[in-house]
Amino acid sequence: MSPALARMALVLGVLLVWEAFSRFTSVSPILIAPPSEVLWQIVRIVSTHGSVPDFYSNLWVTLAELLAAYAVTASLGVLVGFLFAGSKLIGDAFEPVLLVLYAIPKIILYPLIVLVLGIGMFPKIVFGVMVGIFVVIFNTAAGLRQVEPTYISLARSLGYGKWKIFFSVVIPAAAPTILAGLRLGFGYTILGIITAELLVVNAGLGFLIDWASFNYYTPQLYALIIITLCIGVIGNGLFSVLERRWVR
Repeated sequence: MSPALARMALVLGVLLVWEAFSRFTSVSPILIAPPSEVLWQIVRIVSTHGSVPDFYSNLWVTLAELLAAYAVTASLGVLVGFLFAGSKLIGDAFEPVLLVLYAIPKIILYPLIVLVLGIGMFPKIVFGVMVGIFVVIFNTAAGLRQVEPTYISLARSLGYGKWKIFFSVVIPAAAPTILAGLRLGFGYTILGIITAELLVVNAGLGFLIDWASFNYYTPQLYALIIITLCIGVIGNGLFSVLERRWVR
């Protein structure tokens, strides 16, 4: 059996058990909705025929926040990682500080962010960056530090200049670790954005999830959660394609 077929079989088995459990037991439909009903609600939501209000406008809010936050997370995280790996002074001085900040539960800082920045999109973007940037920084720095010195020595012996060594030797050698950090940073950034939307309920997919939960619309709640998960799955798939092309 191929891995893809095994995954499909596992997912199908889980869905069948879930459907049977929700249909043929006494569990309340308020707690568990059958997959068939959830799938139907996804179709209704996407086609704007469901009861979920302003789905696409709220989806766009979440996507805009995610794209803005991840752009900052990726660019600033990679830049700081380069600085940490390229300068021993900067790494020794500031990396312990970031390690302490990384260990702090970011959720306790969100009320302060809202107090200072308000309840619009900007504080959610800031929180998404705070949650996702650390793993990008540390993976980038680790990838650059793990490049074999013999590669650089060989490139110098062949007459490569400083910048050619950096782009032709260092970056390709560090690419797998850097891409792993970018992939994890994307997942953490989504987590930060959705968490912020759930805490300040005014717009976005987090707002719709909270709306469905508050009104006990269980099928719609499950459907919205699955739609949100699909954003992460699509992003992860894009990173997988990029990793195969770059690392190859």
